Amino acid sequence: MQNRRIEILMATYNGAPYIREQLDSILAQTDCRWRLTVSDDGSTDGTDAIVDAYVRQYPERMRRVHAGGRFGCARDHFFWLMRQCDADWMLFSDQDDVFYPRKVQALTEAMRAAEERLGAQTPLLVFSDQTVVDAQLRTISPSLMRYQRQYSAAFDYRSILLQNVVTGGAMAINRALAQWGAQCIRPQETIMHDWWLAAVAARFGHIVYLDEALGAYRQHESNSVGAKRVDSLGYVARMLRDPQRIRASIGCKKRQAGVFRDTFRERLTDGDRAFLQAFCASRSGARFYLRYRRQIHGMKRLAGFMLWG
Repeated sequence: MQNRRIEILMATYNGAPYIREQLDSILAQTDCRWRLTVSDDGSTDGTDAIVDAYVRQYPERMRRVHAGGRFGCARDHFFWLMRQCDADWMLFSDQDDVFYPRKVQALTEAMRAAEERLGAQTPLLVFSDQTVVDAQLRTISPSLMRYQRQYSAAFDYRSILLQNVVTGGAMAINRALAQWGAQCIRPQETIMHDWWLAAVAARFGHIVYLDEALGAYRQHESNSVGAKRVDSLGYVARMLRDPQRIRASIGCKKRQAGVFRDTFRERLTDGDRAFLQAFCASRSGARFYLRYRRQIHGMKRLAGFMLWG
């Protein structure tokens, strides 16, 4: 582990209200063997100036990189950052969260143990639970995984393609997974970088989950994704009032599964191809989802797939 290079990748865009707290929390880590790389996507609220001030103060710990153009979404921004990075282990940082002091240490210790057991050539992903907090860091839920009713006992790539459980700001990956993930032939048809990397790791490598909140996942009006309490009556009512939104969400998952199938076509088994072909159909049918009901988190999600997928 002493020889492993650890890079934290942060993509920013108009994050001035919260980014100082995140940068300070990274500087306060118990494990200080990291370097932070920040890329901005054309902020207009002073985020650049804040980051530049930190880089000047901590030049040995932080650096800025410039893509030379706009990305327009976090997915493409993080894909680009990952491809620019040559570190052994990478963590991903949102601009508005807060790392708890042991986060880097806990994730990298778990990564070290996984590489010792499975080999550094194995695509590996380690992620933790998070505390769900509001804009002022007041706790909404002590566990994002439980808040969103997500399973963590085992990780099947089919289950992940149906419903992601890995949040980018809570994960670390090794170089092998970065290289596998970068093979994506149509990243613009994936949903998010974390979702894609989780599916790749689950199918071709290994995922380690730490059942401990190692950071605060801040919820505010500008969240790109955000936490969803899917068992609440309000959430269910909103979904039922807007079935087109459910269809669109399922359609995005089908397109991403198609990219997975096409990217790794030569490495898939006949069983993989059968699952992906059926899931990528415009209508997979209730029988398909009943067959894979163990891979779907909760009866409400299963019902949504059966009705609109």
